[in-house]
Amino acid sequence: MKSSEIKEEYSNLHPLLKLGVSSIVLLDSKLVVTSADRVPEDYQKMGLNKKSESLHFKQDDGFTYAIDLRTNDRSEIRNQALSVYFGVMGFNVLRHIGTADHLHISMKNKAHPNAR
Repeated sequence: MKSSEIKEEYSNLHPLLKLGVSSIVLLDSKLVVTSADRVPEDYQKMGLNKKSESLHFKQDDGFTYAIDLRTNDRSEIRNQALSVYFGVMGFNVLRHIGTADHLHISMKNKAHPNAR
């Protein structure tokens, strides 16, 4: 985890997403989680438009449905392998370059199909 704050956020992560992350850590011990849990104001702090919906926000069941993984200082092959792994596991995988290059991994959620 990038920081102790992220470790706290990780506890709010949906159990299936937690399982996916904890399984890949066995093969990639240098995996870095950069973000999990957010509030609307976090987007403004990052210089982005404030969001009313995001899978990084706690959902109705109390879990967050998205996590960001660091791609900086990692080979493109490792980043692609992570993308394939999470895709095969049934998660949405997006590469974001906005505030910092990262992989956005999220649960498939019909209630918020366009939330990021």
